[in-house]
Order: sequence, then C-alpha cells, then structure tokens
Amino acid sequence: MLDSALLLEDLIKKANSKSDKKLIDKLSSESFIKSLNEVTEVFSDLGFSFHDNDFSSDRQKQIYLQVAKALVNNYFTLYYVNFNTGLYIGYSSNNDYKTLKIEEKGHDFFSDVVKNIPTSIYLEDQNKVMNTLTKDNLTKVFKTEKNLNISYRLLLNKIPTYVTLTAMRISSNEMIIGISNIDEITKREIEYKSTIKENLTYSNIALALCRNYFIIYYVNIDTDEYIHYTLDTSEQKLIKIAEGTKFFDDSKVNAKKFLVPEDQEKFLYAIDKKNLLNELKNGNSLNLVYQQYFEDVPTYVSLKAIRLTNDDSHIVLAVSNINDQKKKESEFNQKYEQEKLLARTDGLTGCYNKNYYIEVENEINDKIKDGSLKEFSVVLCDINDLKSINDTYGHIVGDNCIIEAKNIISSSFKNSKVFRVGGDEFTLIITGDDFKNRENIISSINDINIKNKKEKKVVIAVGYADYNPNIDNDVLSVFRRADKRMYENKKLLKLLS
Repeated sequence: MLDSALLLEDLIKKANSKSDKKLIDKLSSESFIKSLNEVTEVFSDLGFSFHDNDFSSDRQKQIYLQVAKALVNNYFTLYYVNFNTGLYIGYSSNNDYKTLKIEEKGHDFFSDVVKNIPTSIYLEDQNKVMNTLTKDNLTKVFKTEKNLNISYRLLLNKIPTYVTLTAMRISSNEMIIGISNIDEITKREIEYKSTIKENLTYSNIALALCRNYFIIYYVNIDTDEYIHYTLDTSEQKLIKIAEGTKFFDDSKVNAKKFLVPEDQEKFLYAIDKKNLLNELKNGNSLNLVYQQYFEDVPTYVSLKAIRLTNDDSHIVLAVSNINDQKKKESEFNQKYEQEKLLARTDGLTGCYNKNYYIEVENEINDKIKDGSLKEFSVVLCDINDLKSINDTYGHIVGDNCIIEAKNIISSSFKNSKVFRVGGDEFTLIITGDDFKNRENIISSINDINIKNKKEKKVVIAVGYADYNPNIDNDVLSVFRRADKRMYENKKLLKLLS
C-alpha cells in the first residue's frame, strides 16, 4: 500500500521547487491532508489493480499524484477511468453527492454514465452530458487536447446545483475525472448578467421616455441645486445644458419671462416648493399643461414632475412640446362638437331634434331625483291645421309653416332650447327668466295667433304645465299635463273667427 504521507511529501517538494507558496499552503491544510488520506484508503482498500495484473508501484504513484493534484484543485468528486477495460474507481468528499447513489467502482464506466444521468442530472442538461461523456467523443477530444471541461447541473438533494466536470488525460487509455462545485459563482454570474441586462433595459426605456421631452431638470430638493438637460436626438443621449443653485427661484423668474400671462399664476402655484413637494407625496406625480413662448409664438407644453423611488433628495421635472397634440385635440373636439350638434339638430328648422330632447329629459330626471332642480315648466306647441295646409297647398308650403312656427317659438322663448319632437310638434323645458315670464310669453304668442288667423298665416296651439315635486316624479308626468292643455288651446283657436 502506498503511504499518503510520502505522496504529500513528494507534492510539497515539487511545489517548493517552483516557489509556489499558495500551493504549499493548500497542500499543508488539514482538509487537503484529510481528503488525500481518504482517497489513498479508498484506492488501497479496494485492492484496485490499475493495469491488469502487472501494475508497478511507480505507475500507481503516478496515478495517486494525479488524484492528489485534482484534490488541490478543489474537486469534491474524482474518478479514475481505464478506456480499454472500462474499469473505474471513484471517490467523493461530498455527502450530498453520495446520496445520488452513483457507483464508486465498476467495469463499464460509459454504460453506467448513461444509466445514472436521468436520476442525477437536471433534465435540461442531460443530453449535453450524455453526448459529451461518450467513449468516442472523449477519444476524439483527447487526440488534440489534454483536458475536457463541461458545466451542468447536478441534482444534489434534488436541488439543481451548478458543477464543472473536468476530464484529464493521463495516458493514451486512462483519464481522471474531477467534479467541482461552481454553484455560487455561477449564480452570481447569472445574477450579474441579469442585472446588467435589466439595467440596460431600464436605460433604453428611460432614453425612449426622454425622447418625449426637450427639457429635463434634475433637482436636489435639499439644496435647490439643479442640472438642466436636453436630449441629443442624433447621439441618443442626454446633454447637460446648464447648472444652477436656486431652482425654485429661477423657475419663478423664467415663468414671468416665457409663459403667457394667463398661465403664469397656475404655474407659479404648482412650482412653489412647498406645494410641489406636497403634490409629490406618496408616489404621486404632477402634470401641468400651460403655454410658453417659443420665438414669440405661444406653444402648448406639458410639465411632468416625479419624485425618485430610491432617492429622497431628488426630483425630476420634464417638459414636452404638446402643441401638435393640442392642435389635433382641438380639431377633433371641434369636429366632434359639430357632429354632435348635427346629430342633435333638426334638418328642416335648425332647432334641436327629438334625440337631443330625450338626452335633456334624462338629465332633468336625474336632477329631479337628487333634488337639485326646484322649478321648471314643460311647454308644448303644435301647428293648427298643418295637414289641411299640406293637402291644399303642398308640403313645401307646409314646411315653410313649420319653419315660421319654429321662429315664432324661439323668438318668444329667447332663453330656452326648442325641440322639434314631431312633424308639427315642438317642446321646451323652460327655467330661469323664461320660466318666470312664461305666462306673458304665452300671451304674446296668443296675440300673434289672433293676427295670423285673420291673415291666414301659421297658428300655434300652446300648452304648459309647471313641475310639482309633490306629484311629479319625472318630466313625463309634467309633459302629460302640458299636452292636455295644449289640445284644449288647440280647440279654442279653431273657434277664432
């Protein structure tokens, strides 16, 4: 049996000859000596013959030295493998590895590798290890290289653990395999790469967001010092324009120079230090739209102020040009209002139509429910004998009568919306001055009716009813009473000579 102490002495002599203090310290450590003793004991107890039956002690010493050197390199598991016979012997100082129940010796290394891979190696790495640790692949590699390295994940205690396997050729038909634990350093590298990628992503996002702003201020709220940046679109980076020591004072001065007069007050209030910091509490942001002069032209801009998440001492204020956006919004709103008005307008008379009346009726009903509307009247108007006019003189004359009736109604109720809700029917919901003067207004329409009756012009029957909160739950209830009175007035008008 070889003495591990003699092996150790031989290793230290070689280390001394190279003046390798780090290696000498390693060889002298208790953990290394313990591992070397264990390896020597395992190889000796197994009575392993490395080279058939005529293996010399010098050859054994050479192999033991290779094993010892592997231990120096922190391999926690070692294998000696004979390519010709398939014989192998292993040693592991790692208790977790021993739980994998991988054979420590055997007669067919490559078959046993295939057998052990499914239970000992992480699923995603199994094919890589299986394709690498074949006899053909190792033979091919060792023709040009002394070592082969592969990293993968062992299932130590069923937990994927990063390891590196190094196969070291020691003769034409022999190798030693060492497995070292690189889990901690690999995970640190993965985390580092992830952090770099994440930071790069954040940087790209931040740069993309910056493209929307032409002015950016980075402000120290403890000292009021600030840096003024702008974006260089060609270089895709922020450029420092200026620095200052009194951000809030400077902002007030600049507001009076560059902002349109009507927006200065709201800007000065928002940018006041106390008001601004109060607005930015609890992760809130400030958004302010105002106009400032660019080459003497008032231009809409948007100011956004945020407090940094992990920095209590700084805030960022960014200004974007939204003039084109506001112009588009204005054009859209104008077009929308035009289309909405068109949808609400009666094509013949130009007054409002029944669709809009229904909208207003629903709004009034909501006010009745919440008690916010105390008084109003519903007024109904109907043209007398329109059917006879259409039959006698044609629909063009009839349409002119409808237009004339609308003009009389709208000029009488000057402060109320007129709705054409039927062919010759008009409805109003009156409040304010028209409500107060409703009887006088209706009396004036009756005077017009008397005159028009004589001149064979349009005659309008009118009926109205006042909202009574004690009996009316909605507009329809008032409408019904007004409708009844309108028909009573219609009958009276037919009696006029």
